[in-house]
Amino acid sequence: MTGFPILRLYRPSLAAIALCTSGLGYAQDTLPARPDGTAPDARTIKAGMGLTEEITVTGWRLRQLDTPVPTASRLNLSIRDTPATLDRIGADEILTRGFRTVEEATDSLPGIISGGAPGDPSLFSMRGFTGEQVMILHNGLYLGPANMINRPGNTFNIASIDVLKGPASVLYGQGAIGGVVNIVNKHPDFDGNTRQALASYGSFDTVSLGLGGNMVLSDTLAGRADVSYHRTDGYVDDAGSNSFNATGALLFQPASDLSVELSVDYLRDNLSTYYGTPLVSADFAADSIEGILSGADGRVIDRRMRFTNYNVNDDKAHSWQIWPRLVVNWSPSDAVTLSNTAYYFHAERQWINAENYVFNSDTNLIDRDRFFVFHNQDLVGDQGSATFRHTLFGLSNQLVVGFDYNHLDFVRSRGFPDGDSVDPLNPVRGSFGPIQKRVSPTRWDQIALFAEDSLDLTSRLKLVTGLRAERLYLTRENYGPDGAFQPAISFRRTYKPFNWRAGLVYDVAPHVTAYASYSTGKDPVGSNIFLVNAGQNFGLSSSRQFEAGIKADLLDGRGSLTAAVYDIRRSDILTQVAIDTLNNVGKQTSRGFELSGELKVSRNWAVTGSGTYVDAEYQDFIDPNYGIAASGNRPPNVPAWTGNVWTSVQHIGGLPLEAGGGVKYVGKRYGNTANDLVLKPYATGILYATYSLTPRLSLTARVNNVWGKTFVQWADIYYPAQVMLGEPRRAEASILARF
Repeated sequence: MTGFPILRLYRPSLAAIALCTSGLGYAQDTLPARPDGTAPDARTIKAGMGLTEEITVTGWRLRQLDTPVPTASRLNLSIRDTPATLDRIGADEILTRGFRTVEEATDSLPGIISGGAPGDPSLFSMRGFTGEQVMILHNGLYLGPANMINRPGNTFNIASIDVLKGPASVLYGQGAIGGVVNIVNKHPDFDGNTRQALASYGSFDTVSLGLGGNMVLSDTLAGRADVSYHRTDGYVDDAGSNSFNATGALLFQPASDLSVELSVDYLRDNLSTYYGTPLVSADFAADSIEGILSGADGRVIDRRMRFTNYNVNDDKAHSWQIWPRLVVNWSPSDAVTLSNTAYYFHAERQWINAENYVFNSDTNLIDRDRFFVFHNQDLVGDQGSATFRHTLFGLSNQLVVGFDYNHLDFVRSRGFPDGDSVDPLNPVRGSFGPIQKRVSPTRWDQIALFAEDSLDLTSRLKLVTGLRAERLYLTRENYGPDGAFQPAISFRRTYKPFNWRAGLVYDVAPHVTAYASYSTGKDPVGSNIFLVNAGQNFGLSSSRQFEAGIKADLLDGRGSLTAAVYDIRRSDILTQVAIDTLNNVGKQTSRGFELSGELKVSRNWAVTGSGTYVDAEYQDFIDPNYGIAASGNRPPNVPAWTGNVWTSVQHIGGLPLEAGGGVKYVGKRYGNTANDLVLKPYATGILYATYSLTPRLSLTARVNNVWGKTFVQWADIYYPAQVMLGEPRRAEASILARF
């Protein structure tokens, strides 16, 4: 362990306790991490030290480089020993910064921006790739394409969000090119009884509530339950949202070598139905918002339309889902561990909206479409593995081999009724109109065999390898509006992806590690696996990444530094080669560097920061959606530069007061493949202050987007006449109780 514990017996603020157990600036070096890689809480530290008073452990190591993080490997490797870039934000850090959704929390990590659109909830951009090329996992399991399956999610119920950068198909199969976002739920443990309650209220009539805790029921049985509710009227007229999430689990551990965990996750939500603000001609705009975008056609955002809702009155973006899991871990000997996860996932989703808002210069009206889509999804799966710890040719070695099987039934019903036109300044919302479905059932059976190995070539040099071979049997049926089967556009297809990675990890010095790796990835040509059609009779797109980096503890544990350079090439992507012909000859490249670090400036002052640069472009590519020649262009929503800085100061003036804040910078991006819609750079800030009313009760005031900056958060290429504007200044107050 590289940090140095300094124990102070006093009554700290609850925020200080939260921060000492989070990734924000103070972490534990006195006790080992839990098996899932999460840090022990303050109660655990107190018990482990044999103390009865509240304490703060200021042994400081934000990144916890020696903590195992299963998202990056099934070998239980630490962050330091993993030949890849891994970022993590924990529950207490999320709480301190006031992130209420998974999207907000993930967006705060190095080199990541998000979309915020209800049609693609929790849509991310990282390392030059967006949308379906960034995989979303839940507790390490893939439930389907991110842009169709994922929901924004409440953060109160989760333990951490882990982000693995670059291709990860060797671990999780098709679809992970830019990276993986893994959302990890809180789970039971035997550390003691803990409870937490949260209530907050803020601008736009925003309310967040949370109640949960852990209970040790016996020497062999522990349970946990967390319930959260979040709602807001939203910053666009009549475009509010709400979400209810309940998670619970029982952990049975009859022996130290056997554990059985049964959990369930239930979510019901209604997303905001704000799909963007229309671009209008400069002649029409009486008060254009300067400095947020520029386009070749001179269109602008009119301030008068900033908060106007152009959706219909009976709009809907609703879902509910339930997900039980059974996880069994057994170690019959010190050399062998067997693991199995069986799960079932059911979800129903509905979108009924006017989504495209096109300003018509001839009429000075907004032309609206209509689009509806329903999902009914059932996924059942089982994942098993065996881990062996042994010697190979006299060298220490870890090997994991396993299988991954799942069966999907997914029914997608959609339609495109006639649209209408409305006044840009005083739109008559109207109603959606009649619904006539076109149904497209999708079935797949996926079976994969995987293996990973970690071999200690010397005491300082480690070779980490992995491979995954799978078969995906896909069946797509299409039915017309009259319910008649359409055999011409229905099909069956078999995909046979094979991926591998290899990396070397070298301890340059006791607390400095360098690594280099090569990895491959696969994903569907042109779209996600749920939308591939009969005409796209191609194999999978192929990707490869070279990456090298360094991870180091600095200044006797008072700081840490991570840096990486990478080069990604994605080949065989769908491109238009003639007026009516598509082919898979396109390419996309991305290369860049990432740098992040932390420093404990003084006993009570911590600073963290990061900066990333990416040079991404298309090659041999004509956009198949619009026929735009885009070779040499940057992919949409990919900033060249991003940066974050965060600081916190505790015990201000000797009081139980903590204050801090952060700034996020996002550089210039493009809003389309033609690169003629420029989204200007922006920076937003957060300020907060937390006062400890009692050792277990704290009050926090927080302001997001403190400068009230108007900025373009995202531009969806499928809605080319509008952009998503970011949230204005938001103030909130919250109260947190731990008991």
